[in-house]
Amino acid sequence: MKKHDLAHYRPLFPITDECVYFNHAGTGPISLPARRAIEQCIETYSKQAEFQIEDYFALLRDVRATVARFINASPAEIAFTHNTSEGVYIALMNLLLKPDDTILVMDEVFPTVRYIVDHNLLHVNKIYASFSGRDPVRVVEETMGKNVKAVVIDYVQFLSGEVFDLARLNDFTKDHGIYLVVDGIQGIGAIEFDVRDYDIDFLACGAAKWLFGPSGAGFLYVNKRTFDALGMQHTGWLGADWPGFEDLTVRPPLFQDARKYEMGTRNIIGISALCENIKVLLEFGMKNVETRILGLRSRLRESFEESGYQILTPKQGRQSGIITARPREGARAVFEYLQKSGVVVSLRNEWIRFSPHFYNTEEEVERVIDAMRRYRRRE
Repeated sequence: MKKHDLAHYRPLFPITDECVYFNHAGTGPISLPARRAIEQCIETYSKQAEFQIEDYFALLRDVRATVARFINASPAEIAFTHNTSEGVYIALMNLLLKPDDTILVMDEVFPTVRYIVDHNLLHVNKIYASFSGRDPVRVVEETMGKNVKAVVIDYVQFLSGEVFDLARLNDFTKDHGIYLVVDGIQGIGAIEFDVRDYDIDFLACGAAKWLFGPSGAGFLYVNKRTFDALGMQHTGWLGADWPGFEDLTVRPPLFQDARKYEMGTRNIIGISALCENIKVLLEFGMKNVETRILGLRSRLRESFEESGYQILTPKQGRQSGIITARPREGARAVFEYLQKSGVVVSLRNEWIRFSPHFYNTEEEVERVIDAMRRYRRRE
């Protein structure tokens, strides 16, 4: 088997037998290796009730090391979470913000961030500003003098697929003592990402989309340079360095790294599956994953332009796995026709969002294009 032979990887995703699945920005299908990991965990729980302690700690080490390798972090910088929301929440609640501090939030963020900021950070000022199509540094510069202590931004905007220049933005925020909190769920797993290239403070990411699931699993990257400055919100007994659980009379100290934010019982089934999905991506190679995805969406864009569709996704700058368009015939009507034709995409805000992954094929892209042409001829 050749390392990058698509014929080996495509069967790992049984959804290919059911439909053309171009909705990884919505929900990623679980791979066979992840499914096997889930089944093995369930068998352990059903036959033994729990993992043996040495197996439990070994599994945690393996998953943490795998996630860290995937984004080029250290294992100590990784905390397991249940979703992106939890990761963003942990980051923001531990910045030790004061009543006169301000958070600058990208106006186009997914609702998860707005709910966290609006309903949990009641004691600080909030500024919502549009970043789309703008220089992110310029956006932050416009708020200087308002005591901004943190910027919250998407790596990839969930609807348009716009990729934001985190490296340049972080250079600016770091120089001005501002934390940078990034929602990474629409980029991680689709395009190559190295935290050392960006040096951001926090990266929150759920497993449910480009990492092929499952829901209820995720991680938070916490840059080690922030460890000493952060608070202790969302810590619990499993954020401590337990050698085992036989003697609970002596309470060990909390970890002095990202692990201290793992409050309680972990979703072992979920993170085991996430680990296997990441191993698939690592084996294929994220550079190869990104190249395949961008090639598929490039063909979609070419067809949409030829058909005169409105295209929301920027053509300039780094590209993501998302291409979003509005057909002249109406987004909802075309979306429903695609569904009936066995093509799974997303309908968001009267736009159709297409998000193929590396295991999808050029033939599937042509099937999608042909289906849209058939609908146009029918009209």
